[in-house]
Amino acid sequence: MKSTLTILAAAMSSMLSLSAAAHMLWLEGDATASKLYFGEYGENLRETSPGKLDNIVTPMITIVDAAGAEKSVTANRSSNYYAISGGATVLVQALKQPIRTSQGDKPAPVQRGFLYARQGKGGSLPLDIQQNANKLRLSFMGKPLAKAEIVLVAPNGWEKPLHTDENGETNYSLPEPGLYVAEAKHKENHPGAFEGKAYSSENHTVTLSFSK
Repeated sequence: MKSTLTILAAAMSSMLSLSAAAHMLWLEGDATASKLYFGEYGENLRETSPGKLDNIVTPMITIVDAAGAEKSVTANRSSNYYAISGGATVLVQALKQPIRTSQGDKPAPVQRGFLYARQGKGGSLPLDIQQNANKLRLSFMGKPLAKAEIVLVAPNGWEKPLHTDENGETNYSLPEPGLYVAEAKHKENHPGAFEGKAYSSENHTVTLSFSK
């Protein structure tokens, strides 16, 4: 029989693994330079390297200029962020982070995570949040996601859930000036394999960073 300590350790390991998988990417910056963070914006948690930031392997970065021209750039990893130069619009896709499995007697189904981040209004992402005035639009592969949730997060931990209509749109209002991050998730029941590990479904998470 397993000891109580062993069971607790397995449970904690499972919780930590799932917590790490639930992290998001987000951008902070302006038209000249941006920083890409991994963690929890509302909790002021920014993962570091060496550490969990290393799970974001070779993120794909695209910058979009005012004319709509797209350009791929390289992000440079620092101690707790990726540095990105240039671009009023920055689009990030992290597609290669390792598959994580829960531990314990009843492991959860194996899932593959896809993380995206947006700053600005040009271009598109597979799972995308776009802003127009006081309206947000959520889409997946170019099609609106109806009856889905978008969560607004402020740096002080304030959160507000919003729900999209049939057109994938929702109105919003912000309580005070500052940088906000809108986050949305979408699950696809598509099994597959990545780096020799099988998974049963795909979890997509996107953020949009914008200021009031």
